[in-house]
Amino acid sequence: MVRYGWLFDQKKCIECRACEAACKQWNGVETGAHIRYRLVRTYESGVFPNVERQALSLACQHCADATCIKACPVKAIWRRDDGIVLVNTDKCVGCGMCVKFCPYGAPQLHPATRIMEKCTMCVDRVDQNLEPACSTICPTGALQWGEWDQIQGQGVDRIENFSTPILTRPAMRFVDKGW
Repeated sequence: MVRYGWLFDQKKCIECRACEAACKQWNGVETGAHIRYRLVRTYESGVFPNVERQALSLACQHCADATCIKACPVKAIWRRDDGIVLVNTDKCVGCGMCVKFCPYGAPQLHPATRIMEKCTMCVDRVDQNLEPACSTICPTGALQWGEWDQIQGQGVDRIENFSTPILTRPAMRFVDKGW
């Protein structure tokens, strides 16, 4: 079975947040609830005058060994054969264990419903042989999506400000900035 994942090139990211907007629009994510399935985070490092800024476009990593699945006491979180990690919202009891155990901050409890929400890798689009909304809209190609067999050999599995992938094996690779 084909697995899917992302490749992110931080050198190309211009922090436009088009990936965030496309995700929110396609998935009908409620505005004002402070829920984001995809989030561009920025980090600064160094000391003046040698300061660097890093942008990361992050979402659920659809991990091969997802801690959210293990932490869910009611088995509301599951992984499809293609690696996409989903939530059965009818089973979710809003305990927040998935939130506590995910090293990437992907699961989020909706403040009103107390039901967990997260990136679905636009599973409805994937099932129609389309890419997730976030990767189709990226104007610079910084965020790419595809078959994991083709992505996993590219770049590196961890960059600064990204949690260690050893325990979860996320479906995310990074083009090393190499500067």
